[in-house]
Amino acid sequence: MTRRSWVRAGVLALAVAGVIAGLTAYYSSESVPPCGVSGVPTWHPLVDGQTHRYAVVFPDGAACFYSIDDQQRLVAQLRLPDVRDISAAVPNGDEIALRAADGTHTLDLRTGKLTSGGLAPFDRGTLTVVDPRQTTMYVTQRGLLGFRVIDMRTGATSAVVHFKGFTWNPRFGPNPPTHGLSLDPDRPELWVLDSPNRTLHVYDVSEVPAQAPRHVTDVRLERTFTQPGSLTHSADGRFLYVGDAGDVIDTQTRKSIANLEALQQASTVLEVDWIGGRPVFPGFPR
Repeated sequence: MTRRSWVRAGVLALAVAGVIAGLTAYYSSESVPPCGVSGVPTWHPLVDGQTHRYAVVFPDGAACFYSIDDQQRLVAQLRLPDVRDISAAVPNGDEIALRAADGTHTLDLRTGKLTSGGLAPFDRGTLTVVDPRQTTMYVTQRGLLGFRVIDMRTGATSAVVHFKGFTWNPRFGPNPPTHGLSLDPDRPELWVLDSPNRTLHVYDVSEVPAQAPRHVTDVRLERTFTQPGSLTHSADGRFLYVGDAGDVIDTQTRKSIANLEALQQASTVLEVDWIGGRPVFPGFPR
């Protein structure tokens, strides 16, 4: 091969690499050791008077505690034998109400005790997120690769948002395909999970409902989903947890800064702040 041919081949290779990089751009993240294995301390509440923030992930048979302020480090676990397919976790007083495949359970974080029964929300295929400041509700639905914007003052749909440039085959993948909605509490942004395309879509919703959400950017996720997925912001809006993918997204840089193995196997995440010897659930009324 001549020198000119080598040069042409090199330029072509670089061009192809650039196209591939552009089409598959995502951010590498650091792996976090798995939960549910020996060597991980059992959860015990701290009584030092300081505030400690945890993202609690619920894979099958466990509750995994990650320190939000210490690089998402896995600090403790609670084994929950025979509790499988946990689909919801919400505060109930100082306890956590869980919905699992076999029914409802109540978890007391102060003692680590799990009891059967109690209250928990029903599972729903349709997702909704309410922004009371804008009197707006965001809704996903079956068959829609996108979401609806509903004006809560009238009940009318003010906009239907589609993910431009993205497609989905209803015969494959989850339905509804949009299976994560989360409002950033720190600024007027809506993050939406496009499970079939492994992509987070970010929208500026500061002018809703007067104007439709404005597309800001897309963030490609590294892992393929085996389940529909979910989105949960930390209370301060700094981090976004992607259920069934494991990614922890820094919402300022739009980059994945960690991947939690337990979160690859769970869609349920709940922030718990430990203050003065008792749990506080930011974002939930007391």
